[in-house]
Amino acid sequence: MSGIIRDEAINSHFLSKPKIVLHFFNGKEDRRIPFILQNVTYIDGKCYFSGKYKYRFDLLFWKTRKEHLPFEMYLNFSFADYYEEKLDIDLTPEEFLTDDKYYGYIFEGNHFKFLPDKKKILRHPVTRFVKSFIDFWIRLAQYLCAILMLPIFLADGLFRLTGLKGFPGRFTDTNKLKKLLAFIFWKFSKVSTFNVKLWTVKRYIFKKCYNFYKHYKVKDNKITFISLRREDITGNFAFVYDKLKDDPKLDINFILNSHTIGKMSFKEIKTFTKACATSKVVILDEFTPQIHYIDLKPETKLIQLWHACGAFKTFGFTRLSKPKGSPQKTRNHRSYDYVTVSSTYCKKCHSEGFGIPTDNVVATGIPRTDVFFDENYKQEARDKFYAEHPEFRGKKIILFAPTFRGTVKETAFYPTEMFDIERVCAEIPEDYSIIVKHHPFVREVQFIPEELSNRVIDLSEESELNDLLFVSDVIITDYSSLVFEAALLDIPMIFYAFDLEKYIRERDFYFDFKLYVPGKIVYSQDQLIETINKQDYCTERIKPFADMFFDERDGHATERVVGLIYDCLNNKA
Repeated sequence: MSGIIRDEAINSHFLSKPKIVLHFFNGKEDRRIPFILQNVTYIDGKCYFSGKYKYRFDLLFWKTRKEHLPFEMYLNFSFADYYEEKLDIDLTPEEFLTDDKYYGYIFEGNHFKFLPDKKKILRHPVTRFVKSFIDFWIRLAQYLCAILMLPIFLADGLFRLTGLKGFPGRFTDTNKLKKLLAFIFWKFSKVSTFNVKLWTVKRYIFKKCYNFYKHYKVKDNKITFISLRREDITGNFAFVYDKLKDDPKLDINFILNSHTIGKMSFKEIKTFTKACATSKVVILDEFTPQIHYIDLKPETKLIQLWHACGAFKTFGFTRLSKPKGSPQKTRNHRSYDYVTVSSTYCKKCHSEGFGIPTDNVVATGIPRTDVFFDENYKQEARDKFYAEHPEFRGKKIILFAPTFRGTVKETAFYPTEMFDIERVCAEIPEDYSIIVKHHPFVREVQFIPEELSNRVIDLSEESELNDLLFVSDVIITDYSSLVFEAALLDIPMIFYAFDLEKYIRERDFYFDFKLYVPGKIVYSQDQLIETINKQDYCTERIKPFADMFFDERDGHATERVVGLIYDCLNNKA
């Protein structure tokens, strides 16, 4: 796709790294997908852009995906503080290719209208049967062939165990038997096209188990909280549960463990699927992959109390074309009926990231931030901290809380050599102490010398980061969503972004990092130490940032979330 923008107001912002979003609407759902820009050129008051990416029309919508409704496509534009919906833009194509067997299109002004041919998409019943019949026999032949080749796979694996020939890089298990079996299953799957890993077997059982419990009646008063993030009732769950627990009419249940399908026992599968099939409301606080393998009944409402405030680092479908970005075909996140966020500004970001309609995103505020407006709670947290760490009393406390590098939990790390604790302590005033708080995914943290134990403490294993904010005078972070909570408390911040350009290439942000972060950006330890010594924190940037990402700062976010839950229970939402 290519286009020309003539609007001077827009072109004045089209300086570098603009963002264009394809905005689809079928009358019932809307969907936002980032457009992957490849070229942007500004000439004589006009901006020319082009890009190329393959999008699946049949995967745009989720709740109405089986209706094959006509839909329109607009372009939305944003750069820095500028944003415009349904851009007035010349989209007249020189060449536009589409599969006219299934989709026609009409160009109307600044948008396209796509017209799916429902009959051809669904195909004739006889055609579908013949195709399925042929596919079955092809797969069966491949499966039988793979069985006959098992001795060859075994011999190949045993030969590789001798070390004369190495295993592919994906096989890293130190247990030779497990490595051999994994290799044989892998070879079998490549020939048979059947993925015969343990987790696929459990996924099959998981789906069948849910289909069995789907015949059970949904209980109108049943709420189930599910978290893979925590094993106790903390965070958003704790605040919401505290408001619900005294209602005798409610049947409240919890499933709290870190087990994904591959590690779930059969008892856990039974408990999980039965709860999902019989609950009127299911509440999550994190990406929960197994919930997206099943289609919840229409009367069951799925609410995602997303754990992070604001919209900072890109996630989900926004990361199309980025490393580990969600491919368009995945159904992850798209089952949510509601997602709660901290502000109206965040709605379009979460709509895009989760691949859900904008109306499914509700700006209630984040329950766990209510304590920031509770002076008694804040004082209790301070008293508890100083009782446990009396050596910090009377000191200026720096909270060092960076996020992790890497793409997933298993590969997460932080380059600890980039924050030399001994040097920092030696070059800042002695009345400063440091709390180290790494992301839970990071396993290797800084070594703290014994002689610094009265000035530096590692609290990375502490479950609740919020409480540490109440004793912090300065925060050193990088790309952590902690920035939002700190902005609520008006805490000075330093953004130690030594790998910013690399991070932007691989992950990116929903807004321009250099223009919007509410504090001083530094790129080296020298600059970091100088900023602390000069107390040059750019604190004037905090209030505008907080205004953007929090609609209400009143300590009543939990009440608004609970109101949404009751609306779902009473069929009002």
